[in-house]
Amino acid sequence: MRIRLLAVGKGRPDLAAFEADFLRRLRAFAEVHIVELPEGRARHATQLRQQEARGILRAATEGFVLFDERGDAVSSRDWARMFSSLAGNARLDFVIGGASGVDATVRQRAGRCWSLSRLTLPHQLVRILVLEQCYRAFTMLRGHPYHRA
Repeated sequence: MRIRLLAVGKGRPDLAAFEADFLRRLRAFAEVHIVELPEGRARHATQLRQQEARGILRAATEGFVLFDERGDAVSSRDWARMFSSLAGNARLDFVIGGASGVDATVRQRAGRCWSLSRLTLPHQLVRILVLEQCYRAFTMLRGHPYHRA
């Protein structure tokens, strides 16, 4: 399986070790890459989201999963079920929008729209949460003791 995490903006150097650790762990299960997309440069939030939407929609493959506060609440077991339903050579993109959110066109084109929490989270932290949940889902499918609940 090939997974890409498409994230608007750059990661934080102080969180890079967390990302690297989960990317290393995930190698046993899937090929995972983080793709940083450029932030918009407009002054108004609407224009900013539209600029970022163009980059997201150019990069994302059909059926991508969008993380959005208005998305469906999903459990770790839901992630595992999704991964188990995909073929071994599947490609899956996860999308994290910019700090101003995402344009409606991105939401409309997403295959799934998930919420990680009702909280508003920093986008750099969301990157780590997504990687950790991918790892957790794969370990659940393999009966690995990482997921103990």
